[in-house]
Amino acid sequence: MKNFIWKWQDTVIVILGVLSLGYALVNYGRLPDQLPAQFSISGQVNTYWSKGSIIAFMGFMGLVFPLAMQFIKSIDPKKENYNKFPNAYKMIRLAIAALFDAMLVLNVSYGLDQSIPAGKFAMVALGLLFIVVGNFMPQIRDNYFTGIRTAWTLASPEVWRKTHRFSGVMWMIGGLLIVLGAFLPKSLSISMIIAALVIVIILPFAYSWLISTRSRA
Repeated sequence: MKNFIWKWQDTVIVILGVLSLGYALVNYGRLPDQLPAQFSISGQVNTYWSKGSIIAFMGFMGLVFPLAMQFIKSIDPKKENYNKFPNAYKMIRLAIAALFDAMLVLNVSYGLDQSIPAGKFAMVALGLLFIVVGNFMPQIRDNYFTGIRTAWTLASPEVWRKTHRFSGVMWMIGGLLIVLGAFLPKSLSISMIIAALVIVIILPFAYSWLISTRSRA
């Protein structure tokens, strides 16, 4: 408990979590038995879960998990490095909470009115998460729970630093592509989302390997 320091981000996390859960529970009786659990890259619903499972999962990820991240860092073998990026870590926790709270509200709203373009809103929410996290990513120092964790970044603080500086830009670009793709025709939207996933997943991985190889040359 001594590592837990309550900040304004924690207050916002609680407020958003309680409001989104309250919205879901107030409307529980009006909801269909099944709610969307996964959207395809085209914005269509791929998978449905029971409404109770959706509310429990989204509520946990939007309220409990971001607060628990305060304690997770205390078991990290590199826990001292969290002191080097306290603001970035707090804002990333808040961004995760906001994403899942928004998804819970979106799922419930879709259950109440299926004419809502839930897939587009989900894409926008995910894109904004990438943009926010990308903005803070260069501040993250090497650890085992947060950031681009590859064999090369974990082995070298310098590779970690360079990878996260590069990845921050890539995540912001990828997030912007996802947000823009939400408002484009389906064929273009899918292409932009695929490009965004390559940018935020494949390029950082490849970059960490490349600069690690160069550093050993």
